Amino acid sequence: MVELNQSAGVPCFFVAVLEALQLRGAETVGLWELTETRWQDLLRFCDLAHLTLPLMRACQDDAPGWVLARAKRNLADNRVRVRRIETAYREIAGAFERAGVEHMVIKGFAQYPDFVDSLDHRMQSDIDLYCPEESVLTAQASLNSLGYEPDRTLEKFPADHLPEMTRKLGWRWRGNAYDPEMPPGIDLHFCFWNRAATRLSIPGVNEFWGRRFIRRIGDFSYPALSPIDNLAFNALHILRDLQRGDWVIHHVYELACFLDAHADDETLWQSWVARHDDSLRGLQLISFWLAREWFNCSWAGAIDGEVSRIPRPVRQWLDRFSVSPLTGMFRPNKHGVWLHLSLLESRWDRLLVLGNALLPVRLPAVGAPGQDATKSRKTRTLWPSQRYAKYVFHVAFRIAFHLRTLPNTLWHGFCWWFDQWRLSAPRT
Repeated sequence: MVELNQSAGVPCFFVAVLEALQLRGAETVGLWELTETRWQDLLRFCDLAHLTLPLMRACQDDAPGWVLARAKRNLADNRVRVRRIETAYREIAGAFERAGVEHMVIKGFAQYPDFVDSLDHRMQSDIDLYCPEESVLTAQASLNSLGYEPDRTLEKFPADHLPEMTRKLGWRWRGNAYDPEMPPGIDLHFCFWNRAATRLSIPGVNEFWGRRFIRRIGDFSYPALSPIDNLAFNALHILRDLQRGDWVIHHVYELACFLDAHADDETLWQSWVARHDDSLRGLQLISFWLAREWFNCSWAGAIDGEVSRIPRPVRQWLDRFSVSPLTGMFRPNKHGVWLHLSLLESRWDRLLVLGNALLPVRLPAVGAPGQDATKSRKTRTLWPSQRYAKYVFHVAFRIAFHLRTLPNTLWHGFCWWFDQWRLSAPRT
């Protein structure tokens, strides 16, 4: 397990969560030592990180009664929500079939059974679907016919999918992250990896579509990625979010569960080596490394054979910054940009990525969601209610954030670069 320094802003309850979720040698002593206030902080964090249900499942005998009662309510709500998401998907799949649109489910309930052994214990907010780029607009029109509307305020931001689509049903956030009435958003993906946004090309992902298959859960069936390609897609999804500084902890936990459960599946790993070329396997290793370091999972011998080939700059990043995505949830950092740069070959691409990470010039649209809320969806205090005033405050807040993180980012980037220079310098 990684060692976390609480002086870096990591609260004691998070250390307890990480210890309890270890796949080998889990400890729950830290949970027993938490006060009621800390338990409340833990639950707020775990709801945001999608860890409440997995944690409660792993630690049913180590939480106070009121926490278990709350978790049971969450689980009951989530079960209803899972069924409603299934119903929503069936309706969408029917509309796509009528329109002649081929698609595939990615993430969400497609994580079962390889990454999670129970959908009831997995929080899901959106339905992620992949359609070939030539048919994605037809798919969007089909969703329009069902009453789904895109969020136009997100159109200018590069992503792997079109702006999220939802039904405007008058639903309002009421503080329940598992609210069965919460309408699911629909993300229509048109690529498995966005080269234009990341400046990094991964040719092997183009073969995923041709290897899709029908996955069945009882009488429920849907097209999905093959197990090997689903593994790669999830590892690349983590990599993309690392580069952007997003929270990845629940994705890494699910990846750790996959690696641990399939450590002895020689057929699967032989297929992994045969179907994914060296570059694609190498990129997946970054996420695999974090999964084992954060959650102490087992992994296959085939992975051991690949680890020695991790390029030196990437290995240096893993050695120096492997805990940065964890500490960054409490004290934001941009250390992922140095990993991003280590994967790029073009100097021009590096300059573009570095400039956009340090001082991004792309501004959000007026009225984009979350401009008056914290990450926990609480309305900010002393924030104006007028639309344009709210926007000005939001932009000023983001500028201040980027300026505040600039010295830390540059200093740690220099240290990372110096480590590489020192190791590569000729010895006399």
